[in-house]
Amino acid sequence: MAAAGTRLERAGDRVEILLVGDGASRRYNRDYLGRDRPTNVISFPADEAGEWGQLIVNVDEAARQSGETGYGLLYLTGYYILHGLLHLSGYDHERVSPDEAARMKEREEALRDLLAPLLEQEDGK
Repeated sequence: MAAAGTRLERAGDRVEILLVGDGASRRYNRDYLGRDRPTNVISFPADEAGEWGQLIVNVDEAARQSGETGYGLLYLTGYYILHGLLHLSGYDHERVSPDEAARMKEREEALRDLLAPLLEQEDGK
């Protein structure tokens, strides 16, 4: 997390991460974003200096995706956190132009090396 903060120029900023299931994810998504379905991660930027924001990470979705993608639960949870941190840093892929969405994807790919220890841990290395 600290390395992501440094590389996203948010070193030392605090982030709160809530790990939830489908039910809570759906409620947050419905109540705050108007989408009545669970999702992988929801981000809430903070208004205070030194605060990055809050992430709601759906571990049920990570477990489903684990079965579909072959990545482990730990890796996918880390990936959702990284994705959420990008949102907290101002990146978007849904309500923006294709160029801006591609910019987020490129930044995400550039930071994916931060997840390598999670793959190693899942592989038992």
